[in-house]
Amino acid sequence: MLVRARRKGWRVVVFNSRGCGDSPVITPQFYSASFLGDLREVVSHVCTRYPEANIYAVGWSLGANILVRYLAQESHGCPLSGAVSLCNPFNLVVADEDFRKGFNIVYDWALAIALRKIFKRHALLFEDMGGEYNIELAANARSVREFDEGLTRVSFGFKSVDEYYSNSSSSDSIKHVQTPLLCIQAANDPIAPSRGIPREDIKENPNCLLIVTPKGGHLGWIAGDEAPLGCPWTDPLVIDFLQHLEQGAVKSHSNPEGDHQSKEALHHLQV
Repeated sequence: MLVRARRKGWRVVVFNSRGCGDSPVITPQFYSASFLGDLREVVSHVCTRYPEANIYAVGWSLGANILVRYLAQESHGCPLSGAVSLCNPFNLVVADEDFRKGFNIVYDWALAIALRKIFKRHALLFEDMGGEYNIELAANARSVREFDEGLTRVSFGFKSVDEYYSNSSSSDSIKHVQTPLLCIQAANDPIAPSRGIPREDIKENPNCLLIVTPKGGHLGWIAGDEAPLGCPWTDPLVIDFLQHLEQGAVKSHSNPEGDHQSKEALHHLQV
C-alpha cells in the first residue's frame, strides 16, 4: 500500500508499535490496545515537520483499534484529515471469546509465540519486576490472554485482563469520531469477529463508512485486478478514498462550503 501511495505522490510514514518490526524497546513496557501515547507522539511529530500538509492515517488489525480510539479521544480537535481502519477487532472481549474457539486456537497460539519472541529480546528490562507481574507466565504464554495476564494488563494498570479488553475496545469509540473514517472488515475474520463490529454506531455516524466483505480472513484479501500475486483490492480502494478526501480538503480551503460538501460526498462514494 505504501509503495502504491508513493507512486501517487504521497509522502508516507510507517509507525511500528514498540517491539514490532525489530524496533527497540528501552523501557519495561510494550505496546497495548489501551496506550495511545506513541501514536499521539508520531502524529504530532509529522504535523510539526509538515505543518502545511493534510495528514491521513491507515491502521491494520490492533493498530486499527488503536487508531479509532485515538480519533475518538481527539474528536473535534483531531489533527488527522482522514483515516482508514482495516480488520479492526473493535470489541476485544468478543475477539478474545472467539479466539479460543475451534481452529482459531491456532492463530492465538501463533500470536502468543510472536509476543514471546518480542519479550525474549527484551527480558532484561523486566528483571526483578514486583507487584502483580507474572513474568514466568508471560515468557511461556500459550495464548495472547496468558501474555496479557502476566504482563500487558499489569503494565497499563488494569485489575484484570477482562477489564483491559473492555476498556481498550474501539467499539465504543465510533460514536465520538469526527474525522472521515473508512472501516473495512471481512465477515469470516477469525481475529476480528463480525459480531463485534459496531454496525449501528457506524451507520449513525455521518463521518464513518463501513465495508464488510463475505470473505478475506484477517488481512487476507487477495481479490482484485492484480490478484493473486499483486496487491489486494483494498490497496487501491484505500488510496482512492484518501485522494477523495484530499481533493475535498483542497477545495474547502478555497470554498467555505467545501467541508460540508466533502462530508455530503462521503455518502455517495461508489465502491
